[in-house]
Amino acid sequence: MNQHTAISDSFDFEGDYGEGYEELARALIPGYLSSFRQAVALLEGRVGSDPHVLVVGAGTGVEIITMQMIHPTWRCTGIDPSRQMVDIARDRIVEAGLGHSVELRNEYVHDLPQDIRFDAATCFNVMHFLADDGSKEMLLQSISDRLSSGASFVLFDLHGAKTDPEYDEQYTAWRAYWRIRGMEEKDRLAFQAKIETGIRWIPESRILQLLKATGFVDVRRFFRGLLYGGWIMKRS
Repeated sequence: MNQHTAISDSFDFEGDYGEGYEELARALIPGYLSSFRQAVALLEGRVGSDPHVLVVGAGTGVEIITMQMIHPTWRCTGIDPSRQMVDIARDRIVEAGLGHSVELRNEYVHDLPQDIRFDAATCFNVMHFLADDGSKEMLLQSISDRLSSGASFVLFDLHGAKTDPEYDEQYTAWRAYWRIRGMEEKDRLAFQAKIETGIRWIPESRILQLLKATGFVDVRRFFRGLLYGGWIMKRS
């Protein structure tokens, strides 16, 4: 199986879910906007004045806009397999007047040229949609293969082991967080159904194993928000 077939139909980024993703993410992902700023702050000390950054899962463009607003000289290549998300990102970036140093590509990471090398990369809220049948590893390997030696990589993802009591506690708290953030009961039930059928959970230990296998070293966690985690590392 590969990335073309591994994403569950529960999350349709070409349909209604994609259209409403930004509003949903802001409400339901702990640290959603601050995590982008944290990533920029961490990368500041690791890259030069004008790095070329690969943004995996460009989504609605908010991550790229955050980077560009803070560091206009950073070049960003955003990649996303959803045409709808790329179109939304492009409109948002142009509206913000930041498109001069941004390239958006409607494809997968493994479709990028083999000889391209980036100075840094980020991957927010992407890997948890992929099954651990080689698809997660393929994504990480594709990113690793396109980074310069020593380049930094920021990963932000849902994680957890369903057999772990901590998972039950954190998942219960996350569902309560949806209610606290104002989500109606019927919408909470519908979203929970998507989560239970569409998220491919793995524990942090498995994430670290996959990162090691794909050439990443010095992995450090910088964020934890309920079931979300953020890690920064280097390409060996």
